[in-house]
Amino acid sequence: MSRITPRAIEEGRRLLTFAGVETFLIYQQGVALRDFCSFDVLDDDDAWARFEAGFLRPIAATARRHGFALLTDTLGWRASPDWVARPGDVRRFARLGASRVRRFLAGAGAPAVLSADLGPRGDGYALEGPVTPEAAAAYHRPQLEACAEAGVELVTAWTMTSVAESVGIARACREVDLPVAISPTLETDGALVDGASLGELVARVDDATGGYPLFYAANCVHPAHVAPTLRAAREADAPWLARFRGLRVNASRKSHAELDASTELDRGDPMALARELAALAKAHELTVLGGCCGTDPEHLARIAEAVAPLTTRGARARR
Repeated sequence: MSRITPRAIEEGRRLLTFAGVETFLIYQQGVALRDFCSFDVLDDDDAWARFEAGFLRPIAATARRHGFALLTDTLGWRASPDWVARPGDVRRFARLGASRVRRFLAGAGAPAVLSADLGPRGDGYALEGPVTPEAAAAYHRPQLEACAEAGVELVTAWTMTSVAESVGIARACREVDLPVAISPTLETDGALVDGASLGELVARVDDATGGYPLFYAANCVHPAHVAPTLRAAREADAPWLARFRGLRVNASRKSHAELDASTELDRGDPMALARELAALAKAHELTVLGGCCGTDPEHLARIAEAVAPLTTRGARARR
């Protein structure tokens, strides 16, 4: 496996994330995930083999074909203390996820960053009780320690719902010496679930952590819902935009409430999604791109095709 260090992200290397792992497993492979706990697949050799063949291999082929490096998940989004069956499973699944993905990458033929995905303590679409940075750091630290021990190169904190939890995760990552990317989920108005704007999140987490996160992104959001926020930031020459590197987009234009109530998968229009994401990538020099809920290897193929011809200007100014 050809390794791409996190520093390459700072230098403008183009990376392709995975697509929507949980929705792919549920709707396209018929896996009965409990509470979106994709880490259960790590214990099932047959389910993992199907996942590797139908999901991982096509995505790696797309990355090779279009000159992207891969930014991985390790199926750890739900593998934190509130969601596992036994306390020891937090560390076990962190190690197992890193091991399975590392073995896949060894034969994938695509350069990659071995990144472990981390989710919020509660639901990715809602706040569940008051959150403090201190409580968040204590809650996530066992999973982060295990990721560090497993040789993970980067932690990607996806679908963050609050500034406070994002601060806690960044502080815990600093304590265990792991680079981290912070990526909130955004509502249709472009704001976090806790009401903070994307710019507020970046400024407040950077202020609270000395700028520790490697970069910021957004995910579980359709391009149409984040475009006005990014456009306004560019027009205002907002400093936080220089810290914003990527988008992992939903296939559907529906709100989170509508998606929660859905009983069928909304794959949207892969070609239209790719065009909209490519336009944002060009306008805002985004280099970390991929799919979230409802997306699959076809969406990523269309995204890579649309983005590959774009010219990357190189690294942007950093704080």
